[in-house]
This record gives sequence, C-alpha cells and structure tokens, in this order.
Amino acid sequence: MRKGLIAIVLAVFLGAFFVGCGTAEPQIITKEVVVEKEVIKEVPKEIVVTKEVIKVEKVEVPKEIVVTKEIIKEVPVETIKEVVVEKEVVRIEQIQVPVDRIVVETKIVEVEKVFSTYGEAPQLTQQVQGGVLPPIEDRIPKQPMVIPTFGDTGSYGGSIRRFYLGPGDGCNFFRLSRASLVRFSTDGFSYVPSVARGWEVNDTGKEWTFFLREGMKWSDGDDFNADDFMFQYNDVILNTDLTPKPPTFLASLGEYGSMSKVDDYTVKFTFPNPNFMFLEIVAQADEACYGSTRNVTFAPSHYLKEFHIDHNPDANELAKAAGFDDWTQLYDDRISYNNNPDKPAVSPWHFTNRLGDAVVRAERNPYFWGVDPDGNQLPYIDNIVLTLVESPSVGTLKAVQGEIDLQGRHIQLPDFPVLKEGEEKGGYDIVTWPTFGGSDVAFFPNMSYPGATGDAMRKAEVRQAMSLAIDRDAINDISFLGLGTPRQNVPKPGHAHYPGDDVAQQRVPQDVDAAIALLDAVTEKDGEGNRTIGGEKIVISIGVTPAFGPWPDVAEQVAGYWNDVGLATDVQVMTRSLVTTKRVNNEFAVFVWNEDSTGFTFTNIAKRSIAFGDAGCFPGPAFCDFVRTDGAEGTDPASVGMQELSDWSFKHLIGPTVPKAEHDALAKELYTQLVQEQYNIGIVGLSPMVQGVIVKKKTLRNVPDTAGNDWPLRTPNTGFPEQWYYSK
Repeated sequence: MRKGLIAIVLAVFLGAFFVGCGTAEPQIITKEVVVEKEVIKEVPKEIVVTKEVIKVEKVEVPKEIVVTKEIIKEVPVETIKEVVVEKEVVRIEQIQVPVDRIVVETKIVEVEKVFSTYGEAPQLTQQVQGGVLPPIEDRIPKQPMVIPTFGDTGSYGGSIRRFYLGPGDGCNFFRLSRASLVRFSTDGFSYVPSVARGWEVNDTGKEWTFFLREGMKWSDGDDFNADDFMFQYNDVILNTDLTPKPPTFLASLGEYGSMSKVDDYTVKFTFPNPNFMFLEIVAQADEACYGSTRNVTFAPSHYLKEFHIDHNPDANELAKAAGFDDWTQLYDDRISYNNNPDKPAVSPWHFTNRLGDAVVRAERNPYFWGVDPDGNQLPYIDNIVLTLVESPSVGTLKAVQGEIDLQGRHIQLPDFPVLKEGEEKGGYDIVTWPTFGGSDVAFFPNMSYPGATGDAMRKAEVRQAMSLAIDRDAINDISFLGLGTPRQNVPKPGHAHYPGDDVAQQRVPQDVDAAIALLDAVTEKDGEGNRTIGGEKIVISIGVTPAFGPWPDVAEQVAGYWNDVGLATDVQVMTRSLVTTKRVNNEFAVFVWNEDSTGFTFTNIAKRSIAFGDAGCFPGPAFCDFVRTDGAEGTDPASVGMQELSDWSFKHLIGPTVPKAEHDALAKELYTQLVQEQYNIGIVGLSPMVQGVIVKKKTLRNVPDTAGNDWPLRTPNTGFPEQWYYSK
C-alpha cells in the first residue's frame, strides 16, 4: 500500500511538471529508503547489549574492568566468577576495549579509581620531609584498596585505648589489625578483597587464582609479592622441621593441595579435590590471635630468611647466640608478632613492643595499602594502646571511668546495666552486636560417657526431654537481660543455611509433662524419684567456665530444671584450661560452650556439633579418639548407635567439594537432623553475650551500629577499624 501511495504522488508530480514545462525532459529524484530499512533489520541483538555497556562506563577505559557488587547480585553466587565474567570479556573485546584481566570485586573496593594526589597523616609527611620515608606515591600500590567510610571522611590522629589480659590475649590486637588474602564483609555474609585485589576459580573448584597489588609493600618498605607466598609454602609449610603437619587451609577431603607462582603478582592454589569453600577458609587464615604462624598464606621472606637454615648456613649459630637450642626455635620466635615487634607486617597497625608488657603500643603502618574514597591513606587512627589488667572486672572499671575507647572483648553481658548507667560520665556509648547465629550458651551431651549416665546421653528421648524441661524465657530474662532469643543451635534467619523457624524453635518452649513422658519411656526411677537405667542412677555432671560471662549461672538454672524431672545434675565451675582438659579426658556428661561458628557450617562447626575433628570432641571425646587414630583408640560411634552422627561427620568432610547451592542444601539437612536428634541443646542466641557488648567512645566515628559478630569474622574487624576516626 505504501508503494501505491508513492506511485500516485509521483504521477501527480510528473503531470504538473509536464504541464508547466512543455516537452522538457523529466528529471527523476529518488530516496534510498529501502537501504535504511534493511540496516535496521540487520542490527544484531549483541550490538545493543554492547552499547549499553559503553553507556554505563562513559570514562576512559582502563586496562582492567571491575565487576561491581551490583553486577554480582544479578547472578547466582556460585557463578560469580564463571559465566558472567566470561561473557563480559567476549563482548568487550568485540568493540576493541583492551582487557588484561577481569577481576571480580565488590563495591567496597574501587581498584580502578585513579587519584591525582594522595593524602597522608601529618606525622608521615614530616618523615617524608626529613628523608625518613619516601613520598606517599612510592608507598601506595598501583591498585590501592579503596575502603568506603561508614559515615564521613575522617581526620588523622588519636589512639584506640583497650585493655588486655596478658601474653595469651593476642586476639585483642589482631581483631582490630589483621591482613588476610580476602576479608569478610561487614555483615559477614560475603567476601571482599584484602591483600588480594581479586580472585577467580575454575569450573571444577580445584584451582583458585589470586591477583595481588602491584607495588604493595611491607611495613619496612620492602616489596610484597608472590615470592612471599612461595617462601611460606616451600620453606615453612613443606619444611617438616617447622611444620610437621600442613595447615588445614591447604586440604580438601584430607588431601593437600599446592601453591604456585604465576607471576610476581599472581598466585594459584591447586587442589586434588574440589574446594568451593576456599574463600571462607582463607578469609580466616591470618596471623590469628595466638601467635599462630602456620595457618597463613604468606610471610615476609626478606626478613625471615636470615633465621632459616636453608637460606642462612649460620642460622644455628645465630640461634645459640640468642639463647635457643637450634634454628627452628629461633625461627619460631622471630615469626611471632607477639614476641617480635621487628617482624614486618602488612596490617594497618604493627606492634612496637612485645605482647605481655604493661602497656603495648601498635603504630600506623606507613606503607598500608588502603585509602579512603578521597585518596587519603588509612588508617586514620595513629595508634592502638593495650593496657594490661588482672581481670575483666578491672577492665570494665576502666571503661566506666572513660579510659577505654573501643572494646567488646572481655566486656561481659552482666555488666551491661552498670556500663549503660555510666555512659554520660564516661563519655562513651554502649553498642550491641548480636552474635551471628547458633546459641550463645549451649549444652553438649557427651555421648561417649561411660556407665548409665552415658547410656542416657546416647538416648534421643533423654536428650529431647532435657531440652523440653528448660525454661529458656526465664534464662533469657535473668542471664541475658532479655536481649537474646530462645532457640536451638542453628544459623540466624536470613542465612543461607537457616533450616526454618520450625527447626529453630523445635522443643524450645518449656513442656515439663512432655519431658517426663519421654523419660518415663526409657528410664526407671528409684525410691527418691531419681532417674535410673538398669538400676544405676543417672548423674549428670556439667562442666562450665566463667570465662565468657554468666555461663555458670545459666548452668545452675538448667541443672535445676533437670533435677525437677528426676535427672540428678551437678555443676562444676573451673578455669577455661582445666574445663577443657577434663572435657577431652571424658570427665563430663555435659559440657557448656557457645555455638558462635554456626554460620560457617563447613569450616568451623566441626569443633562443635557435628564432626569428630581435632578441635572437636564435643559429641563425645572417645568417638573423636577413635576417628583420629583410625580405630586404634577410643570408641566406635557406630557401636553405640551413633552411626548417624558418623555419617554427618563424613558429610561435613565432603561439603566443601560441592558448589554453594549444594552446600546450602546439605547444611539445612545437617541442622535439621542435629535438632531432631537433639545432639546438642541450644538455649539462647542472637544476643550480644559473646564480645557483642561494645564500649565505644562518643567521639569515635564511622563505627557501624551493627556488624557481623562471630569468631571467624574476627569481630570487630568487620567494622573496618582502618576508617574509624575521632571527631574534633
């Protein structure tokens, strides 16, 4: 129809033309409309997508493209570093954008941001002017980690004052100042770059590649690169004189992987089996809190080679001159930040004297590789100062007097009212960071305990009755100040491993009649109303330590409820070290601890509820002995009706070998079975009992109102202390 209309118009036009011009020769004018229509039809869909990418960037295209958190959220977590990244690479190359590598980063890092100038602390400027330090441009890597502030751009100066309990309290410092390959986000649910600016994993989960920051340096100014990883791997981890057994972060399904250097700023971890949980594992692999030096991925090779026999033939003579028997003892002394403040660091602050002194100071690392969004080198705070006290109560008194700037460690929940009352006078605020999941005080029946009591602990009906007998609401009000949630040992709602409200609340409301009915079905009573099995009285000994607040008070309340239903129970309160020794020696029928690692099912829960690992033994020390010795010692869990738990242990071991979606499903199954069988008894969780009552100076800024609080997260490190500052 359109062509017909065009013909009519042309005929009218030509007729008029001939009338006006006589016999003049006609001139035909044409329009190329068909070609335009054909171009529209032939534009491929991919060009539209490419055009959208161009519009988003609208900046000079760098050599590396950063995939931000927003892009990551648009795809399943398990494919973050696979399908989406690869598709982006192909499309960008079609429009000839130069790309060396696509690095999956989160929003917290702006690797590609270029600063014309950097800011630095005044003290560092003075050292530059005095020739002590090189200019800041020579101290910052080419790809600094850009750390956003939780409030405002800060200002330099001040000290964070804390109290600590002695040489064994290294956690006090490393919870603020640490450096690992990757790091947990503020909420604890994901991972962000740290020492590594990015990473990628292959389809099988067997190869993990990490990209380092070019130009990054140690605190003494020496280069930090892949050689520091290879020294740690070849000269420390593989050296049986220093490391008889390789660290667990290198293992998958019990088989050890390897580390290799791709180039100066790229390292690769290769495993014989899939290891999809490796990010969660290396996020916890740091100098740790207790001077551990094997569970790390890198070390300052330029400094430590002097004390290593393979690099210094005189290392033994050096050791004897320093008062040690051989070079291995000297090396162990030199690699510990707790003992050796001369050891270079890459953390925001580093020690200036030994842990154990009356006052320990840590000062700003002048070569720290993190900056704020304006290009100011972090940290803002000059120093961390730890003052030695004899007990947590003395530390609490210092807080009330206004002598503590930021502390949660050793601040106990029962002191909450006193601390709250003293806020204005002490110039501080009380911030509560609830724990990540599980139960902040939990009871673990020892199912390898001997005699009639052990027989009782191995009966699901008895364990279920023990849970039903407890009035958790009363315990929450009395010992938790009403700040917790009565629940079983499962992750918090919203977590990928949360099995549902029905599981979290199973046998949580007190039901004494139901408890008695369960006990009547599997036990007898003596003349005094005490429960017996085979004529032998059941006597439950509860082992508990006062190291973490009102645990003994909770234990006494629980003992009362159990006594009320005929289960004779006594509470044994002792020091942390002694209660641990007795637990491992199988001397308690029930052990009290917290379940602070519930959100990390496949890297930490083994020491609590499920598996029989080296740090575990909570389900039964004799079972753990059996598993660790391949049956040479201890008790076979299958022989006493514990086959299900043994199977769970196996599932735990294979968990990291499957992708995340399968992890999540397996974890939900584990927690469901754990609660159904009542292999442990949760009391109250999601409270600030464990290091969650935070004393914070009113003038200290950029501290988040809440953050992930859990042992693997190294709380308060999830609050990113580098960007804290004091208001003027």
